[in-house]
Amino acid sequence: MMKRPFLVFEDTSPQSRRELFRFLGVTFMATRFAALGPLMWIALGIVTAFAETGRAFTIAVLANGIIYGVFLICCTAIHTLGHIVAGRLVGAPMDANLMTATRDVNVYVTHGADTPRRARIGRSLGGPAANIVAGLVFVVLWRWSGERLLQMFGIISVTIGVFTLMPIPTLDGFTILRQLLRRDQGRTRRIS
Repeated sequence: MMKRPFLVFEDTSPQSRRELFRFLGVTFMATRFAALGPLMWIALGIVTAFAETGRAFTIAVLANGIIYGVFLICCTAIHTLGHIVAGRLVGAPMDANLMTATRDVNVYVTHGADTPRRARIGRSLGGPAANIVAGLVFVVLWRWSGERLLQMFGIISVTIGVFTLMPIPTLDGFTILRQLLRRDQGRTRRIS
């Protein structure tokens, strides 16, 4: 059974998961309250839009907030795709992605106990790297086109990539730091 990850406040046991689809060999599953996740991102986008403008409620601010929320959802998908690709490149692919109300959780079972340190670091870097690269591409496109939405998407994506590199438990930066600080070069214990 998987331990409850940081910032997940619901049951993540195998009995509470529902399989949704498979993509690139990864099973995407959802918990009972996973549908609240996109609503949370849209709410965060709306709060961000109000904070950015400092104006009272208007339809334009609300629309911008919804767009920011959609950007956050897209950045989460880019992050997950980065982990999937990196896991395959380092030879320790992701088995499943569990969507919860607050965040996605990567599940590594097949290569859990036998995964070398370099593979754990590589697949942990995949998500943040995907966000940073995508964000920089969108910033370059913004500079070329002048479209402000491209700038916002780029900034949000780079911010998510950098944030997930912070050494906070269960974030990618914590996994990377823990692997770099390990003294033994042998096998590492299974984490999800």
